[in-house]
Amino acid sequence: MEIVSTMGSGSLGRELDLDVFVDALREAVEYDINPGYSDSGMITVRLEPEGVAYLFYRSGSFQIRGAENEAALEKAEGRLQEVFAEIGLEVPEYSFEQRTAVFMENLDQSIDLERLMIELGLEHTEYEPEQFPALIYKPPAFEVTLLIFSSGKIIIGGTMSKRTAQEAIDHLTESLG
Repeated sequence: MEIVSTMGSGSLGRELDLDVFVDALREAVEYDINPGYSDSGMITVRLEPEGVAYLFYRSGSFQIRGAENEAALEKAEGRLQEVFAEIGLEVPEYSFEQRTAVFMENLDQSIDLERLMIELGLEHTEYEPEQFPALIYKPPAFEVTLLIFSSGKIIIGGTMSKRTAQEAIDHLTESLG
């Protein structure tokens, strides 16, 4: 099992004027910003090509998405604090924490998703192949969500714990027989 992404969120402890923030960023760093941010009340910034995405909201809350692991998330957060210092952004009550991780497992076998949906129970699964190619499974004993593909690849979300993710996979493989 490998971790493929992690996400954290936090607060600046103040509201954020997005227009002023964007202008300050333009002066200090090279970055990419989503168009139309004024209408949505949030902006997405990448401080480097193909880097993590920083989402900022008018409320002052923010998220860092797309870090490959916890160390990369910590590095991205450190870079963010450097940018705040560079642009002179005051953050009176800064807070940040990792919120979730996304894991991937490959069972190296094909899976009959329709049969699996019945075995796992219709009340715990969703499968609409016309809409999405994976079976969505929320095992009742775990606070995770598994996206199970017919190829045997599984995406596990909703936890930061690799142990919990592995236990959910073990539970699933017992059902596969």
